[in-house]
Amino acid sequence: MCMMETRRCVCGSKLAHLNFRDNILSPEILVNLYCPRCSPQVDFNPETMVADCNWIMEYDMERAEALFIKRNRAAALTPEFIFDEGYLTWQGFSPRDHEIRAEMHQRLAPLIKEDMKQFLESLKTEWLAHVDRLKAEGWRRAQHA
Repeated sequence: MCMMETRRCVCGSKLAHLNFRDNILSPEILVNLYCPRCSPQVDFNPETMVADCNWIMEYDMERAEALFIKRNRAAALTPEFIFDEGYLTWQGFSPRDHEIRAEMHQRLAPLIKEDMKQFLESLKTEWLAHVDRLKAEGWRRAQHA
């Protein structure tokens, strides 16, 4: 089971929807979240931070390591490992995927009563186009989709 949370960036201008794989890490592990607006002022530290399309997540690596040890999950922890393996990352491929998915479902919902097959095909087509856009933009998690 995975925990999900919504977090506002440091400057307060953007929200990100986060996923915590296997509930190993707690929300406090994410020390700071920087959006493209506030990230240019950050002194990037690769020992504690991971970047994704001008967003930066700063992790408490000591606490993360302690939680992995507590759960008998020995791993060479890096910010990239935590992010890329889904232990504390976007819910989806980008910070807004949760919202985008909900908007897509709501917009296409009238098709459910008319033609369920068309609804599912439209949903799949639009989602795949969205993922292709994210890949082209360079989002880390979309690259492996």
